[in-house]
Amino acid sequence: MTKIKLCGNFRVEDADLLNKVQPDMAGIIFAPNHRRTVNLTTAIKIRERLDDSIPLYGVFVNQNVMDMLTFFANGLIQGVQLHGDESELEVALLRENKVPVIQVVKPQQALLTTAADYLLLDNSAGSGETFDWRIVPPKSLRQTPLMLAGGLTIDNLEDAINQVQPEWVDISSGSEVAGIKNLEKMRILVDIAHQQTAKS
Repeated sequence: MTKIKLCGNFRVEDADLLNKVQPDMAGIIFAPNHRRTVNLTTAIKIRERLDDSIPLYGVFVNQNVMDMLTFFANGLIQGVQLHGDESELEVALLRENKVPVIQVVKPQQALLTTAADYLLLDNSAGSGETFDWRIVPPKSLRQTPLMLAGGLTIDNLEDAINQVQPEWVDISSGSEVAGIKNLEKMRILVDIAHQQTAKS
């Protein structure tokens, strides 16, 4: 089974949709100036409505690590996704405080040595565009579990999993219709991921 994170949830009612489809992880964006950016009040309401069994990760871009630690300590988020130029020192600081970390890197950096729990491969910051999956090194060479992102949809997710063999997939715009989370798309994406196995 490949695990799936559904990201970019920005409405409180998105938590209800997540509860219905049960992804392995959900994400909200704290980085400013994005269409799906949430404020603290909305983030709290989403976490309150989201099933306890679904970990909620906050997406940050070159932001204050102390804020991340506070949000984690308060139970608002269960992990962080670093989408900027954060240093390995910052990753190590988060990990020392037991915060799970997703480090976003270019596809060519799939073999990067890091203290992060996962490396998320994305061609550019939340572009919603695919890249040539053939450039990803085979699973046998990888040291850190991979999350695959970028332009994944109900039409290409199975092929992406078969080719890249990621431990996780991360989907945002591919779970939407006209910019809003769509229950049917979310359900299909979770079903596809959970039926596919990242082979050794």
